[in-house]
Amino acid sequence: MSQFEVIRDINETMKELLKDAFKEKGFTTVTVSTDRPKKDNIKNMPTVNCYLYHVGFHPGYKERTDSLVSSYDRQGNIVEYYQDAPVYLFAHFIISVWGNSPGEESLLLGLAIKTFLEHPILDQTTLKGDSFYPDDKLNVYPNLQADFNDTLSFWRSLNEELRPAVYYFVRFRIESDRKTSEVKRVVQKDLSLR
Repeated sequence: MSQFEVIRDINETMKELLKDAFKEKGFTTVTVSTDRPKKDNIKNMPTVNCYLYHVGFHPGYKERTDSLVSSYDRQGNIVEYYQDAPVYLFAHFIISVWGNSPGEESLLLGLAIKTFLEHPILDQTTLKGDSFYPDDKLNVYPNLQADFNDTLSFWRSLNEELRPAVYYFVRFRIESDRKTSEVKRVVQKDLSLR
């Protein structure tokens, strides 16, 4: 497993979740894209764009120290070692729509919002890629801090016209592969007195 690929896999997971939701509701001609949301990148109409625009550290980030990890070897014996603590991050997405009419864009944006409302936690049934651990679950949060000024700034930065958009973020972690050699615990001491 290449756990550093998790950002790419989150991107693919979000894209596939939207594609499946639109197909399930009968919108078979909707394209779901993860490209930069510029008019030049939109090949077909209608398109729903799920663009990863920022990755940031979790606000509770603090100095990390290695921690004792317990796992099992192939024979079922407990193996212990020290490993670097994981880094928790947020992947920020902007969901925008490109339709043939304002009504179509409103419809598509509403279905995208409904999709994330119904899938606030992504588990192994929806996660795409090999970078996830078997027990991984990703939370999809609406970004309550984003407002109209953020939307204006985003579209101006791309030199594009203002478009309907909504913001989400996904909390995830990146694990270190670096670990110490196996720790041997003292399980028994023999003492003799003379």
